[in-house]
Parts: sequence; C-alpha cells; structure tokens
Amino acid sequence: MENSFICGYCNRHTSSIDGLSLKFSNYNDRSGAKQIENYGVYICTHCKMPTFIWEDIQVPGNRFGNPVEGVSDTVNEIYEEARASFSVGAYTAVVLLCRKLLMNLAVDLGADENKSFVYYINYLKDNHYIPVNSSDWVDAIRTQGNEATHETKVKTKDDAEKMIKFSEMLIKMNYEYPSLIS
Repeated sequence: MENSFICGYCNRHTSSIDGLSLKFSNYNDRSGAKQIENYGVYICTHCKMPTFIWEDIQVPGNRFGNPVEGVSDTVNEIYEEARASFSVGAYTAVVLLCRKLLMNLAVDLGADENKSFVYYINYLKDNHYIPVNSSDWVDAIRTQGNEATHETKVKTKDDAEKMIKFSEMLIKMNYEYPSLIS
C-alpha cells in the first residue's frame, strides 16, 4: 500500500508505504483498465504521525498555505486558524477569517481600534501596506468575506485556497520580507 499526500501534522509532502490498508482493490473498470485504490491509514515518513485517507477525504487534512515568519502573534493566530479551518474543510470559515485578518493586520500596523471595516482597508492602502498592483487581492478578500458574512452562499475549497494565498502574500510582504532585512 503506497500513497502520496501532504501530511496534516508537519505540512510536508510524503509518499508513505507504511500503515494499515483498509481497502486495496485490484479490479477492471468498464473500459477493462486495472484500478488500484489505496485507502487506509498512512504513516508520514517525516514526523511519523498517522493520516487517514479514504477517496477524497484526508484526516487530518493539510493546512493549505505556508507558515509566515516574523509576524505578530495576533495576526499569526488568525492566519493559522484560517489554515487549520482549511484542513477540516471549513471553507466559509477560512474566507471569514481572512477578512478578519485584514482588520487585525491594519490594527497591528498602527490603525485605531473599533473603526469600520472600510477604515481598515483604507488605512492599509493609504499607508502603503498593500503592495502596488495588489489592491485586487485585498478587494477579493473583502468581497469574498462580505459574501460569506452577509449572504447565504457557502464558500468552496477554491475560494478558501485563493483567500489563504492572498492573505499569505500580504502578511509576507509586511512581516516576513522586512524581517529578513533587519
């Protein structure tokens, strides 16, 4: 039994042959092609922790995105909570957290507390915390977050991936990259 996956514990790509097979089928489908299904519990070759895989379900799921260095505790906690929400398939929660991250980012970078959301977006723009040609990222986080907050539409995995990517880049630009210089 072998399977390749991103470990939900250490976030590293692994290809495991150790574990417990729950179903290993070797059969012909309608076209006559041989099908092999690997379902079971796999052991990560890096951290040695178990991961359960069944069809498109992985427990624990992987934390989409990457950790960011040099970030404040408050901003990092929200970003990591968004990544953890992704790992359990809570995609609407991811989008909501990325929207909240914008507010916390602005406050962490000097904005006054207890203001409107528009104030925080303008603060980030006016103080050049949003890189040139990146306002569309922030606008996407804002609009997706507004939809998740004010409408009944459930967010998808694709929505959540984009919001984490955009958020990661924004906090890297404002924390990780500047911390590498100092």
